[in-house]
Amino acid sequence: MQEIQTRRLLLRPFRESDYDDLYEFLSQLADDEYEGYPGITYENDREHLKYRLGSEEFFAIELTEAGKVIGNIYCGNRDFAAREVGYIVNKRYQKKGYASEALTAVISWGFREGAHRVYAECDSRNVPSWKLLEKVGMRREACFRQNIWFRRDENGNPIWKNTLVYAILEDEASR
Repeated sequence: MQEIQTRRLLLRPFRESDYDDLYEFLSQLADDEYEGYPGITYENDREHLKYRLGSEEFFAIELTEAGKVIGNIYCGNRDFAAREVGYIVNKRYQKKGYASEALTAVISWGFREGAHRVYAECDSRNVPSWKLLEKVGMRREACFRQNIWFRRDENGNPIWKNTLVYAILEDEASR
């Protein structure tokens, strides 16, 4: 995996030394209503780092100036020359433009790597996430109703969620 340099960020493969930073931002999602990361502990976070270390699909988002990893971007290969993107940014570093800077760079990289289409999915109630997708030029294509769940209620029933799908085509990104 190659590194991607932006004005303020270095998007790069994860390293063993990223453990504490990874735990810091993943542990913020332990009770998050939009993501499926329940039960993160300092000990079991090793598995999350191991998964990212061995993957060509995860970029660590490093603040160039501070050398701190503040999140990650996932960019997975899919059928029909598509890439799926996803992102997590440490809550202390949100609302500073880092996510849009990183996401724009990864989308461009995906198209340079041969993607025809880049898409993302998010919980329909996660307004900051879908606004970010619109900010970087993606358009809403679908809303899947009650198609996924990460948690169960007190009776053991799935808590179903709606998923929005956003995408951008290569020729749209170059406009």
